[in-house]
Amino acid sequence: RSAIKPQNDCFVELDYNAAELRVLFGLLDQKQPEIDVHDWINTNIFADKYDRETSKKKVFSWLYNPKAKNKKLNKYLNRELLLNRYYVDGVIHTPYGRKITSPEDKVVSYLVQSTTSDMFLTAAIAINKLLKGKKTFICFCIHDSLVLDLCLEERGIINELVDRFSQS
Repeated sequence: RSAIKPQNDCFVELDYNAAELRVLFGLLDQKQPEIDVHDWINTNIFADKYDRETSKKKVFSWLYNPKAKNKKLNKYLNRELLLNRYYVDGVIHTPYGRKITSPEDKVVSYLVQSTTSDMFLTAAIAINKLLKGKKTFICFCIHDSLVLDLCLEERGIINELVDRFSQS
């Protein structure tokens, strides 16, 4: 970050909190936690048994390894439900209309990552449209983070941008 300087006044970063896990919650029709997802999982699923980082590692190890067993996680975040809902005859059917040929052991990974990417890119396109005709522009994106080069005289648009980014 220290190597890149804004053309305008400053950088503003829009970032999803635990995007892939929030997508997983959405795919399973689970209510989104209003707090940090990793903290929520640690408290509500692991009963505060671990620190945040350990909880996060356990969740992702379980999520992307179909052979991993964790009764507490699977009770709330049921991977089998994803297979039944989105996987038909060797093809994943994503909420964004993608059809991805996949072996069964990759379904959860491909479904969650593809849906997260499509959600993020849809939001980025909407943000870009909101910025049309403004000095502020999308400078770059990294994974699920959108970095804006903000002109401070346009800072009044930030709430609208955050709202639009959060709607995805």
